[in-house]
Amino acid sequence: MENEQLTQDAIRFCYRFTRESYELTEKNVMKLLEVEKNLREGAKKLISKDPKVRHGKMKIKHLIRKDEGATSVDIAKTELRDFQKVAKRYGVDFAVVKQKGSEPPAYSVFFKARDQDAIADVIRYYTEKKLMKEKKSSLHERIKQLKQKLAERPKRTRSKAKEKSR
Repeated sequence: MENEQLTQDAIRFCYRFTRESYELTEKNVMKLLEVEKNLREGAKKLISKDPKVRHGKMKIKHLIRKDEGATSVDIAKTELRDFQKVAKRYGVDFAVVKQKGSEPPAYSVFFKARDQDAIADVIRYYTEKKLMKEKKSSLHERIKQLKQKLAERPKRTRSKAKEKSR
C-alpha cells in the first residue's frame, strides 16, 4: 500500500514537472518567433524597396540603364584591384570593361556622370596612394641595406683568456 502511494506521488510529480517545463518551453519558443519576426521586419526596412537598385561594381548595361550618362577612365590590369577598393570606399557606382585588341590587357572604368566630384576624389586619392607605394622602398631592399651596414661595421674582438688562480 505504501509503495503504491509513493509510486503515484512520483508519477504525479514527474507529470506536473513535465507539464510545467513544456509550458515554459512553449512560451520561450513563442517569444523567439516574435523576436525573429521583428528582426525580419527591421531588416526589410533597411533593404531598399527596389531590389533592382545596384551600387558599387556592376555591369555596364546596368550602369547605362540608370539614364544618367557615363564617363570613363582607362586603367591597366595591375592597377584594377586597388582602384576598385578605392572606388568602393567612396561609394561610387562603376563598371569595368576590358578593351579588346590591346596587347597588355587594359580596362576602361565607367562611372555615372553625376558622381563627377566623387570620381575626382577617387582618382586623386588613388594617384596619391600609388605615388606613395612607388616612393616607399621594398622590405627586401631595406634588409639588404641593413646587412651591408652591418658588414661594413668593424667587428669587435673578444679575448676569452682566463687567468688561472690558486
